Amino acid sequence: MVDRQYWWFFKGYDVKNNKVWSRSFKEFDLDTLAQRYQTPIYFTNGKRIQDKARLIREAFERHYCGPVEINYAVKANYCPQILDLIALLGLGADVVSPNEAILAEQRGIPKEKIMFTGTSVSKEEMELLVKSENYKINIDSLSQLRKLREHRDEWNIRGLKLSIRINPNIGAGHNPDVITAGVRNEDGVPIKFGIEEAKIIDAFLLAREYGFYPDTLHFHVGSGWLGNDVENFRLALRNTLRVMRELENHGFSELNLDVGGGPGIRYKESQESFPFDTYARIIREELIASGVKIKKLILEPGRSLVGDSTILLTKVNTVEEKNGILHAYTDASMGTLIRPKLYHAYHEIINVSNPNGEFYHYSVDGNVCETGDTFTQDETRAIPEIREGDILGILDTGAYGDVMSSCYCLRGRANILMEYKGSLVECSKGVEDLDQILYRFRTNVKLQP
Repeated sequence: MVDRQYWWFFKGYDVKNNKVWSRSFKEFDLDTLAQRYQTPIYFTNGKRIQDKARLIREAFERHYCGPVEINYAVKANYCPQILDLIALLGLGADVVSPNEAILAEQRGIPKEKIMFTGTSVSKEEMELLVKSENYKINIDSLSQLRKLREHRDEWNIRGLKLSIRINPNIGAGHNPDVITAGVRNEDGVPIKFGIEEAKIIDAFLLAREYGFYPDTLHFHVGSGWLGNDVENFRLALRNTLRVMRELENHGFSELNLDVGGGPGIRYKESQESFPFDTYARIIREELIASGVKIKKLILEPGRSLVGDSTILLTKVNTVEEKNGILHAYTDASMGTLIRPKLYHAYHEIINVSNPNGEFYHYSVDGNVCETGDTFTQDETRAIPEIREGDILGILDTGAYGDVMSSCYCLRGRANILMEYKGSLVECSKGVEDLDQILYRFRTNVKLQP
């Protein structure tokens, strides 16, 4: 049998002898890996993350002149070993909770390379971030600024360097719920992020009046956008640079410019990979056209760094036709990977046990008690013949996969393994058992009759 060629090989996979292999892990194929370890398994290719970091850096080296800082968006995947790799690559961290900031530093990312961007931030969180830890804060609301002023002397933070986040009025993203700029998303939901353009000058002036040092203007259009949204990014950047010109008139010159993150990955064969060369060129072109001089450019990639590094391996327990539809039931669920249900997101599904098999159309379903617990949603998928016991691979689950998982129906969260320098790293304690799931509960407290 001749091994097929698939569009997703560029992500680091091969087919040999009717099995799927990871090119950077040569000890055994993915089917064998899933038979040796308890499934479901999130299996991450560390080399793919290294390759993506290099790709981004090289694009900006080719098309942008000036200092560039890359801060990994930790919310995409906070697996400690991935953060280890981010630190080894010399990247910083974009964090959205105090715990993310603390974990990033614990895993080796220097404090001065960690910036916190939060929404609905409490006084207690602000105190933790700036008083004892002194992480850089990206101000998302005037309320946050007032909290800092109210406690400035108590926390001894006079002269604190700040970033301020603008809503540039134009957003982009793979789903309305991940668009983070504009007035409302496509579904009419008001956008909660950033300070409106009309208030941003006042925010900088207030920060200076309060004794702080705002040195960065930040914006973020949304998550998972590709080449067709690059022009929306250009317009948002143009709006932001117009504000930076106005800020220069108020004495705020040569600020850092943080363009946020959000570039997507190629989930489907019909899509194109994100055009990082175009992205870098647009930033350079708009800066030149605006005449704005910046001190440093900051990028915040998350999904684009880790999204296509990971495959979710899940065992097929049942194959059965119901009402004329072939169903393949797996040991993963919407609790394991919520994106297909939450965002109606597409993930390529491959049969790592039988990649050269004859194609049939399947509904690939999970093991929790919900009709919506299906990875293929309302369309069946052409997949090489699936047999009970086969291992399916759900691609591109490195971002917003395990970190958004739950223990719904008391199904434990997945096992996590990682390839690093050709060796296998066990990142978790296996699939969660009942004791691990119930760890947060006081099980020794029992109601009496």
